Amino acid sequence: MLALPMDGISVRLVLEVVADFDDLGGASLSLVAWELFVEEERVAAAWEQMLADGLLKPAGHDPADDEQLWRLTAGGWAARWEHSGRP
Repeated sequence: MLALPMDGISVRLVLEVVADFDDLGGASLSLVAWELFVEEERVAAAWEQMLADGLLKPAGHDPADDEQLWRLTAGGWAARWEHSGRP
């Protein structure tokens, strides 16, 4: 089980959720929060860190929710692999 900080969701967990939606066209901040059953504010710091670190790239637009969708960059996939603890 992943230990979650009380004030926010980890980058590792957000990486996993965004990766899960790659084949579906990407994920938005609100979709990630919805998938994790938390308020967007709990995901925001990790999301902003991932944007600043270049781990996310624009992937399109969700017309249903009028939101930008994002996918992992090559660096995002590498970080996901690194954070997974796999050799």
